Amino acid sequence: MRQYVNAANLITSGSLAAGVLAVMLAGDGRPGSALAAVGVAAVLDSVDGYVARRTSVSGPFGSHLDSLADLTAFGLAPALILYHGVLHTVPVLGAGACVAFVVAGGWRLARFPLVEDREHFIGLPIPPAGLIAAAAGVLSLSDGAATVVCLALALLMVSAFAVPTLAEVGRLVIRFRTVSIAALRGDHALDGARARQGARSGRHDGERHHEDRDDQPVRAPALTGE
Repeated sequence: MRQYVNAANLITSGSLAAGVLAVMLAGDGRPGSALAAVGVAAVLDSVDGYVARRTSVSGPFGSHLDSLADLTAFGLAPALILYHGVLHTVPVLGAGACVAFVVAGGWRLARFPLVEDREHFIGLPIPPAGLIAAAAGVLSLSDGAATVVCLALALLMVSAFAVPTLAEVGRLVIRFRTVSIAALRGDHALDGARARQGARSGRHDGERHHEDRDDQPVRAPALTGE
């Protein structure tokens, strides 16, 4: 196992540990603390992939470990937070919705390495789905609203709905800023051209007025004292 010990896998292990802690806190009836643990897992999950790429340690082991951590932290833990926080009041429907959420998250994670699209995620990724589900459990929504949220998140995770990656969102923002700056510079250039055209028109009108005055006949002064 020594060959798998690196910074990226240790960070992923921290995300898994935070997920297990969230499960324990949810079982103890502490949904707020459980949500905080899920948030810590989300932060670690957003870092481990970057560290793996920077240190060139990406591989199957880290990918499988990341999937297990995600299913625990963003699948099982949020489902328990939602169930203990709200959906325990509707035992059959609430339990079924939470089970569907976890199963859909597992399917989402299993499909992820099979889809080759670097610009979009196919289906809602499980980390934001887990954060939303956990927040719904902490906010104490009505059992009907919580059931709808849980089932909707499950459907979105297994759907073919395209969600842009963070890298693609960053490129879109940069592209939008570039287009906006170019349009703004174009407006300034147009205003400058109009100003220069106005100045040239003013000078032309002044010269024409001066020429008109020069074309007027010069009258000789009247002769007096004849």
